[in-house]
Amino acid sequence: MAKKQKSLELLQPILVKTFGLERVHKPTSLLADWLATTGELNQADQDLLQEAQEKLIENADIWNEEELKMHFLSFVIFLARFNKPICTYYEREIASMVGGVYMTCKTDMMLAKGIGELIEAPYFFLHEYKREKKYSGDPIGQMLGGMLIAQAQNNNGKPIYGSYVQGRFWFFSILEGKQYVISKAFDASEKEEALQIVFILRKLKQIILERLMD
Repeated sequence: MAKKQKSLELLQPILVKTFGLERVHKPTSLLADWLATTGELNQADQDLLQEAQEKLIENADIWNEEELKMHFLSFVIFLARFNKPICTYYEREIASMVGGVYMTCKTDMMLAKGIGELIEAPYFFLHEYKREKKYSGDPIGQMLGGMLIAQAQNNNGKPIYGSYVQGRFWFFSILEGKQYVISKAFDASEKEEALQIVFILRKLKQIILERLMD
């Protein structure tokens, strides 16, 4: 039996060193454009978000990852209204050679072009449903790992989008070439910021359809 190839460890400093990545600490034009989006929710969507947000405020510091995902994140993703031709995948493993280095990553949530289980071109990764206390791991490294694999698979020079979540806090990221940028934290327990998270995800749908999808 062939020995399973060992993947590079998905830690931010290791990825930065291995691939010569550079973190940009000021918002790039792409990130600023993405995050500055606005929108409106109908009353039913507002009520749904408010109910989920109230549960988040009460439980963010005690929920484990699955509870956070089921009781809050799932509602935010529902309100983003992702639909065909964009496919939403959960708990899928992707792998690729990146600059001669083997990498594999199990994605918590991914938006991609696909047919059924066949993932053709990944565009966005949402990683690490972490509770606010007593968590381990490197959510940025996990997110970056998925983005680097997608960049290598797509091989088209287009940016890869990502996000990681720690309890009530959402961070958004873009990888362009060897540079990556990460947004400030958006606090989903605050009404206006929770709305903005939904609008950012809805804008992502537009970006994928108009700029990323062939």
